[in-house]
Amino acid sequence: MLGTKRAALIGASALLCVMSVGWFLMPPTDSAPTATATATATATESPKIHRAVPATPAPPTAASSTEVTIAASAPLRLRVPSIGLDGAVSEYTQAMIEERGGFDPSELTTISWDTTISGGTAGTDSTNTVYLYGHSAVESAVFNSLKDVPSGAVASVDTANGRLCYVEQKTLQLNKSEYKYNDELTDAIPNRLVLVSCYRPFDYNPDAATVQNIVVVMQLDQAQTVSGC
Repeated sequence: MLGTKRAALIGASALLCVMSVGWFLMPPTDSAPTATATATATATESPKIHRAVPATPAPPTAASSTEVTIAASAPLRLRVPSIGLDGAVSEYTQAMIEERGGFDPSELTTISWDTTISGGTAGTDSTNTVYLYGHSAVESAVFNSLKDVPSGAVASVDTANGRLCYVEQKTLQLNKSEYKYNDELTDAIPNRLVLVSCYRPFDYNPDAATVQNIVVVMQLDQAQTVSGC
């Protein structure tokens, strides 16, 4: 599906759909990933007040109702209610890439998470992008409706530590050869969620390989995460 900037992606490569099923090309074979961009969230300390005489301690301040902390961990489930998408997420490892010759989820219903991305886990303290791949096909497939995600749509990602809510920023339809040159998709961007499939128009020849990807770019939304999604 994707080209690669090793700062963000090691296993992601262009998604090639052959006939009715999606296939992912083998990623480049350069060195292991090193994150070029990290985000470090540091809590702001309240100023210290020096008093001449002892004072009655103030009651503890309640935690902000607009923020929540969810430690980054593996994505376990993806939901995008606006397109009726709800499915478990499976790991896709380097060994699977090598065995299958690239990204090729085992079933049309499988949502695959790229585990080769350094820091590519879901959480409020995530330091990179979470990449999820799924098939588009003539038959029923998990990401068939990805092209129909509306502007501003909300997606939820469940982890062992909690639920994260992401809001759609843009949906891109681009040639597979362009992916690796798109910094927005391949740079290490904290708290980003990228959903990728091959693009198959309604009247596309089912016996032909697709040449484009559909990519939904989403970003973590703290307010939605607090209120629920």
